[in-house]
Amino acid sequence: MLVLEYEGARYHGFQKQAGVPTIQGELEQAVKRLTGQACRTYGASRTDAGAHALWQVVSFQTTASFPDYTWVRGLNYYLPEDIVVKEAKEVDDSFHARRSATSREYRYHVWNRIAPSPFWRRYAHHFPLALDLVVMNEAAAAFVGVHDFGALASTKGTYGRTIRQVMEASVKRADDVVGFRFVGNAFLPQQVRTMVGTLLEIGRGKRPPQDISLLLESRDRTQAGATAPACGLCLTKVNYP
Repeated sequence: MLVLEYEGARYHGFQKQAGVPTIQGELEQAVKRLTGQACRTYGASRTDAGAHALWQVVSFQTTASFPDYTWVRGLNYYLPEDIVVKEAKEVDDSFHARRSATSREYRYHVWNRIAPSPFWRRYAHHFPLALDLVVMNEAAAAFVGVHDFGALASTKGTYGRTIRQVMEASVKRADDVVGFRFVGNAFLPQQVRTMVGTLLEIGRGKRPPQDISLLLESRDRTQAGATAPACGLCLTKVNYP
């Protein structure tokens, strides 16, 4: 089991794809160079293209045997500087980074002032308009529970069941940064970013907070807000029993 931290700005998401750089692709290449073996890796969450992670968990099977610190130092030697292995640990064969996880935690950052920030530009969405956090939190509370989130997923691909459970959804401000926090058993592609985009519309008064319940019932993606840019999204924790 590995715990990764990465800046996703130049990657096409976590999941490996032909012809483009991905987190999984870089990691599997580093594992092969360290061990001499081609290993299939499994991530706890398939983060979007351009999104970041402070705590992505990955598992894989190998016959190579190294101390934990050798896995960390060896893989970081072969990985690019924007992907880092923070921890490595040998685990039981029953452990699976994705299937064993009980919940994922995401944060989204909005830089909320008229002037942009050169320091936050890669990690936050610049939104210069005033926001009402009281109504945004009222609306966010409607996401909590077991719902069909089909109206908040991207229209690309087929995801099968769109029912997910959200345990926490909140919005807080710290100086010029408005932070969104979502905890759920799992999230659909672009679900978090679309929840943020919808809450931003509510925060600037373009729609009432009661719209969330109607939106979930509709299962219609055209009724939701715009998908917020990936630069503000970060996977912050994956939880296990």
